[in-house]
Amino acid sequence: MNALLVFLGGGLGSLARYGLSSGIQTLTEKTSLHRFPTGILTCNILGCFFIGCLFGYFTNKSTPAWVFPLLATGFLGGFTTFSTFAKDTHSLWTTGLTHLAILKIALSVILGIAAVFLGIKLTHSG
Repeated sequence: MNALLVFLGGGLGSLARYGLSSGIQTLTEKTSLHRFPTGILTCNILGCFFIGCLFGYFTNKSTPAWVFPLLATGFLGGFTTFSTFAKDTHSLWTTGLTHLAILKIALSVILGIAAVFLGIKLTHSG
């Protein structure tokens, strides 16, 4: 049953990532951010925030068995993407945009961890 929940959540998360990241990237096409992978960065930071919220909310609570396979592993696993982060960073680096590659790494790590902390802080009631 858990495998089915992960499968369903992962598919929905991947579709959500595709839609949101494509939409954001389209909005940046005619701006100075057009070469920066803003869409994927947004999805990864939001995913960090949402997983912080999920874990913060269910700390010290009885968690239904479906929650983490469907939402954490499945949906958020599909919504966020380390492989695309790595590919985008590589592309920036190898096309001479080293400063943007370093900025992407720093923003991803710092904002991702901050988003998890914020999500936990906002939803933890203990």
